[in-house]
Amino acid sequence: MSRKTAFSLKWIKSFWMIVLCMVSGIAAGLYVPELAHAVSRFGDLYLSFLKMCVIPIMMTAIISSIGSLFIQSGAMKMIVHMCMVYTIALIFCGLLGLSLGGIGRPGAGLPEESKHVLGAIVYDLSADNSALSIEEKSQGVFSFLLNMIPSNIFTALTENNTLQILFFSVIVGVAVGMMRTPQGDDVLKIADVLFGAFQKVISWSMYALPFALFCMMAGQFATLNLDILPAMMKLIMMFYISSVILIVLSIVIMAVTLRKPVRVVLSALKDALILAFGTRNSIATVPTCMEALSMKLQQDPRIVQLVLPLGMIMCRYSMVLVYTLGITFTVQLYDFDFTLSQWIVVLAGAVVISIAGAGSPGVVSIGMIAVIAEMLGLPSEVTIILLLAMNPIIDPIITAANVSIQCLTTSLLSARKDNYDHYQTANTPGQVEV
Repeated sequence: MSRKTAFSLKWIKSFWMIVLCMVSGIAAGLYVPELAHAVSRFGDLYLSFLKMCVIPIMMTAIISSIGSLFIQSGAMKMIVHMCMVYTIALIFCGLLGLSLGGIGRPGAGLPEESKHVLGAIVYDLSADNSALSIEEKSQGVFSFLLNMIPSNIFTALTENNTLQILFFSVIVGVAVGMMRTPQGDDVLKIADVLFGAFQKVISWSMYALPFALFCMMAGQFATLNLDILPAMMKLIMMFYISSVILIVLSIVIMAVTLRKPVRVVLSALKDALILAFGTRNSIATVPTCMEALSMKLQQDPRIVQLVLPLGMIMCRYSMVLVYTLGITFTVQLYDFDFTLSQWIVVLAGAVVISIAGAGSPGVVSIGMIAVIAEMLGLPSEVTIILLLAMNPIIDPIITAANVSIQCLTTSLLSARKDNYDHYQTANTPGQVEV
């Protein structure tokens, strides 16, 4: 007679367990910094493990999806739709940042005490970031294109250069898809098998997520500069308000377009949003987002595997918020009076620079705001240093907002499984419940 196992470990990765560990990590970082510094290394190990699994998932997903897309018809139509949706989403994020910056006026009317605090922060950090302006000025359009093409794919894999890995995967996917031979089908099947295998590994790692979030939150709050909070509270609030608006809008729009209750969409995305908030890394959430969209929300897996990794790397909606709110803060701090045409330059520059900085480290990405500031005659060094100082505070919420918009754009571009049966005719990827 068979016996059912009464013991289950599902409670370990439950929502309340994750929240409890995150709150405990924040408390440990603020009140027991020695312990927080000691355990933060375990959080770094977990994040490195996630990145190790994400790169193979991203490569196999893109190769398989693009290959299948080019085997089927309508590849160019899909590409055009992707560009349209990405552009609209980027512009909307920029408009939201400019609007809230204009309404909240975070840089206007700061008391003298706050200005002294900001001045001290700029002075303390200016030496550490003295080479930043030189590095970010080299990030032009040609440099972006040059950095996108890997001279050695194994070097790109070793250095975790996501932009070069993305380019290589797209080229391989297109080439395999256009072969239209049995050998090409075999390559896609192998990619599907590897995709399923690494998804399984990710599902195992979710049991360690609460402990890892405790370690990461403890390390983040142990190194937090709390002196900056009173001086830049209004700007920090603008980042949190705009991010919450984007998260709520994404969930509501997905619920309407998918004809599902809001609570169902929120339940499907909550793991990805928590992971984004805790790790502050959008790429690390790719497997969880794929599982939420393709399995829980019943989106077409082929489109999800194609659109989501591309969007995560190329469209950084969080950086558009950083650029627009950062420039607005500087304009108000120095009491500049911008015309409509200058604000249009800020919006267009934020969208273009966010795309051009794809694959760049966070410090370089923030530093690229100087490209917009110098076009408008604004002092860029102060803006960069202040954004770097407050980045640990705002990074969790803007990462969560970025992930929510990535899921929204993917759902808008993908189709319901029951309406797109022709995508299931070949190489349906392995899927693992997490």
